[in-house]
Amino acid sequence: MITVSENAKNKAITLMQEDGKDPTNSFVRVGVEGGGCSGLTYQLTFDTALKDSDKVFEHNGIKVVVDKKSFLYLVG
Repeated sequence: MITVSENAKNKAITLMQEDGKDPTNSFVRVGVEGGGCSGLTYQLTFDTALKDSDKVFEHNGIKVVVDKKSFLYLVG
């Protein structure tokens, strides 16, 4: 379960609007990439297109989407 606080929700909506995205059709995409010697790199972006293997979570009116590979690193 992913939880989104009221402050995080408001900030995400503000950032989406500043980025020219419609908060009603956009979501936060979370990704994890290998960073070599420095470990993992985490990415947060705004997106509107779901992929077949995406895991979708919604809390407090904000959708958070994680791709299958990144989900394995984030679970638990």
